[in-house]
Amino acid sequence: MKLSPYARIIASLALSAGLLVFLVWRISPKALAHAAADVDWKLLAPATVALVFALYLWDAVCLPTVYQIDDRRVSYWRSLYLRGLSYLGGAINYELGQAALAWGMAREQNTSMVSMLSRTIVLAYYDFVVLLGLGFAGSLLSDDPRIERIRLVVAAAFSIALAIALAVWFLPDALRKKLSGTKLGEALTGWSLSRSLRLIPLRCVYFSIFAVYAAVALESCHVPVDHMVVASTIPLVLLADTIPTISGLGTRDTALQLLLRPDNPEALLAMSLIWSTGLIIGRSLIGLAFLWGNPFLGGPSDKRGAP
Repeated sequence: MKLSPYARIIASLALSAGLLVFLVWRISPKALAHAAADVDWKLLAPATVALVFALYLWDAVCLPTVYQIDDRRVSYWRSLYLRGLSYLGGAINYELGQAALAWGMAREQNTSMVSMLSRTIVLAYYDFVVLLGLGFAGSLLSDDPRIERIRLVVAAAFSIALAIALAVWFLPDALRKKLSGTKLGEALTGWSLSRSLRLIPLRCVYFSIFAVYAAVALESCHVPVDHMVVASTIPLVLLADTIPTISGLGTRDTALQLLLRPDNPEALLAMSLIWSTGLIIGRSLIGLAFLWGNPFLGGPSDKRGAP
């Protein structure tokens, strides 16, 4: 049964709330409050602000590679603008944000919404492969028992993802023609090896920003974790973020607890809640700034000047 957008948002809210209630109850509100009071805010607050803006600025670098069609160039400034507007929904729900971005790119490229949504699916798949690859690479550099326990599973998932990519890439021409007009056919249209080779390192940098922030945030919250453990677990935490919730609330926190298993779980929960809250507030402010400062909704699609 297919859920309506409103039903999906309600389900996401329920899942986030349920996971958070479970974690707070398991750790205790008092212990969580003490951990939050012990945070090094002078380091964590600016690091969280830097995370929001670094992700925003770098994501706009990646988007033209994904959404550009033929010679219809998408400028960096337009990418900044459209990504900023998409944060109005994406700050709360990832699917809403990506749908808003696809809508804006469809207007910018003067093409169909279906075509841009297919590119969004391609981006999601590349992100999935890149995150698994980063997690597997990080696991090879660590001999931590927590990482050794999941290394085989990550390697298997990474291998399956690569196998699917190769199978799709080498589809016979006859089968490609049959797929023409389908969602898969739309996604493959205009996609090339050179575009893939540009996108992969761009997304590696994007997700590395999260890993750097996590290392700083864990230090600020007094959660001792080796940097190689951070490098191998944070990509897997980001994979958990793809589960439909409210901006990763609940799933991110649960994944961190399961993967890191710290001696002071209350400090780790405080860190992850600050991480999520910072993203929600920061992205909402960016979206509102663009909405108020330069209204785009209902305007002409060809706005190639500065945002």
